[in-house]
Parts: sequence; structure tokens; C-alpha cells
Amino acid sequence: MTKLAITLDRGEDWTVEEFREYYREEHAPLAADLPGLERYTVSFPADPESASYDALAELYFPDDETMAAAFDSERGREVTADAETFADMDAAERVVLDEEVVVD
Repeated sequence: MTKLAITLDRGEDWTVEEFREYYREEHAPLAADLPGLERYTVSFPADPESASYDALAELYFPDDETMAAAFDSERGREVTADAETFADMDAAERVVLDEEVVVD
């Protein structure tokens, strides 16, 4: 299992509420259709004023190749372009992880 974790900061002109609503209503359904995606979660800080980011997205794929192909696809390009409309992608932190479940 390969996991891509991305922290997102809202765009300059977006309120916390607008960012979260757009993410939930527009971006998440678009990203949920990435080919090969097996699991997708998003977490929002409970205290947004003291947090260092506005959202943490975690996207799970069976392997690195499937993840790369997903973002190289037409849907992947749409997801990336959409993220640039509401998030500061220059500030986004990305990390690819091999997840190990300790407690399930």
C-alpha cells in the first residue's frame, strides 16, 4: 500500500468555511475518481486558527506505479488543476509513505 499525504493551505482570498465547503463539495468528489484510488480521507484542523495547514489529504493506492499513473491521467490533471483554484499549491507539503497499521 502506498499513501500520498498532502497538507493544503487555503488560497489567499478564501475563508476557512469557503475552503472547507469547496473541498468537500467540489474537490473531494473529483479526486475520489482518480483511477486506482483505494482509499481517500481528508482531515481539517479542529482549531484552524492555530494550525499550520488547512487540510490534510491522504490518498491510498496499491503501489507507486498506480499512484503515478493516476496523476498522469486526464482525471489526475483535472484534480491538480482544481487544487490550484482554491489552495496555495506552492505551500503544499507532499510525502509518499509506506503505511504500517499498528492498531486497527
